[in-house]
Amino acid sequence: MAGRTSAPPGISSGPPLGIVAGRGPIPLAVAEAAREEGRAVFIVGIPGETEKEIERFPHEWIKLGALGRTVRALKSAGCEELVMVGPLTRPELSSLKLDWGGVKFLSRFVKLMRQGDDGLLRGFVDFFEKDHGIRVIPAEQVLKGLAAPPGCWTAKRPDEQARKDIARGGDLLNAIGRFDMGQGTVICRGIVLAIEGPEGTDAMLTRVAGLHPSLRAAQGARAGVFVKLPKPDQDRRVDLPTIGVTTVENAARAGLAGIAVEASGALVVELEKLVARANELGLFVVALEGGRHG
Repeated sequence: MAGRTSAPPGISSGPPLGIVAGRGPIPLAVAEAAREEGRAVFIVGIPGETEKEIERFPHEWIKLGALGRTVRALKSAGCEELVMVGPLTRPELSSLKLDWGGVKFLSRFVKLMRQGDDGLLRGFVDFFEKDHGIRVIPAEQVLKGLAAPPGCWTAKRPDEQARKDIARGGDLLNAIGRFDMGQGTVICRGIVLAIEGPEGTDAMLTRVAGLHPSLRAAQGARAGVFVKLPKPDQDRRVDLPTIGVTTVENAARAGLAGIAVEASGALVVELEKLVARANELGLFVVALEGGRHG
C-alpha cells in the first residue's frame, strides 16, 4: 500500500483536519467536504478496513493498535481536530499489533472492553483529547448534509400501526441502551422480531427476511418498522447510527413498511438516492425530532 503523502498545493495553510477512517464511504465524503471548504485533511487508514480511495488524500496506513504511531502521524501533519468515523471490526486483543503507545494504553483498553462499545469509544476519545490535546469533533460538523433532517422524507408515510411500532421500538432501545446492546430493532404489529447485535444492521435485516411471512405481514403487504436510534448515553461525536440505500433495500427484502431514525441522531449516506430508492420500493423513511418515538 502507498505510504504517507503530503498536502497538495493550493490548500489552506490552516491546521488540517485529521480523520481516523473506518469502513464505508463516509470518511471519504468528510474528507471531500473539508477540502471543498479549503481545509487540508490527513487520513489515518486501517489496513483491511478503510477504503483504498483514501490514497487520493494525504494519508498514512496504520494498523489498529499502533496508537503511538497514530498520534505521531496526526501531530506531524499538524492536526488539532479529529473526526473518527466509519465502523471498525471489534478487535481481538490477541490480534492487535501494539506499538509502545498501544502498550501504555493496554490496561485502560482491557477495562474499556469490559464496558462495551460505548465505553471503548469514550476511552479512545479521551485518549486523543485528554492525553494528546487533539479535539474530536462529529463528522456532521464537517459534512453538513450528513445528519438526518427531521420529518418524513418519502411519499409513503407511517400509518397508525407503524407509529405504534416506532414508539415500541424507541421504548425498547432506550431500555436496553444501558446494556450497550445494538442501536436497532425490528417491530411488527407490536412484536419484537429482532434486536441488532454485534453482527450489525444488514445481517439483522437479512435474519428478519428469513422469518416465516406470517410473523411480518399478509401476503403482498408490508408491515413492521426498522427503528435505529443512538444509545441514550453514548458520545454522539462518534458511532452515530448510519443508514443508506443498502439499508432501504434490506428493509424492503425483509418485508418491512419503513424505517425510523432520530433527527440529527443518525448519519445518512446519499440522502437523495436513499429517498428515491425508498419511494421506488414503497417504504417510508422518517426522522423524529427531540427523541420522540411516537
